[in-house]
Amino acid sequence: MTPPAWELFAVCYARQPERRPAHLTYVDGREAESTTGFDYFFWYAVQGERVVVIDTGFSEEACRRLGRAWAGDPATLLARAGIDAGAVRDVILTHAHPDHVGNLDQFPNATFWIHAEEMRALTGEEMSFDFFRHSYHGEDVCALVRLLHAGRLRIIAEDGAFAEGLDHILIGGHAPGQMALRIETRRGPVLLASDAVHLFEEMEGERPFFVFHDMRRMLRGLRTCRRLAGSDDRLVPGHDPRVTEIYPCPVPGMEGILLDLGEAPAGP
Repeated sequence: MTPPAWELFAVCYARQPERRPAHLTYVDGREAESTTGFDYFFWYAVQGERVVVIDTGFSEEACRRLGRAWAGDPATLLARAGIDAGAVRDVILTHAHPDHVGNLDQFPNATFWIHAEEMRALTGEEMSFDFFRHSYHGEDVCALVRLLHAGRLRIIAEDGAFAEGLDHILIGGHAPGQMALRIETRRGPVLLASDAVHLFEEMEGERPFFVFHDMRRMLRGLRTCRRLAGSDDRLVPGHDPRVTEIYPCPVPGMEGILLDLGEAPAGP
């Protein structure tokens, strides 16, 4: 029996439209080479009255500091799409890098979910090494620990179903607790890779992204994501501007911001 479908949306909250030097994107990138820009997303899934938000972006302050073009914070953009952030009960955090776990206070009634491997790394020996620590912001880690002690952060320890038709899978590699989500939509299952796959071109050449925790697991994760997705049109990377280009906008006035991932993407 087919699981009930979710409506699945991406929200592009910030952009880096200019092309990036390849050595700031890939481990094997050359200074003379450039790659596509970056879009920054969070996502949400709707099934009946239930709304599950996936990641929460970074703050406007962090966005401006990094020189990114800002579209809006999650609560504002969700409101434009007809979703009340204050009514959201569940937020899944695919990993804890700053562009995925800011703005937690905009979901005052939510329970947050994160993988056990991510929390172990955030609060363990690895954070004593600059190489690992530079991928995280201390204030984000403190916010997560406060939520844990307030009983509002739940730990995911193994792969499984978060809800019917919405599965979480540990990929690792880019971050210790990097998760992907396999979500049943009206067009069939879609793999929301988050940062297990940043850009479509990572998949094409199995190119290693320049921020990583475990290189072998990250490269293996590209193959895992390809297998779980089944085809490229069922895979949604975490930062590719092509996502903004190939998926339709369901709400007039939110073109380039709100994207319906339940619709088949436009052709190449």
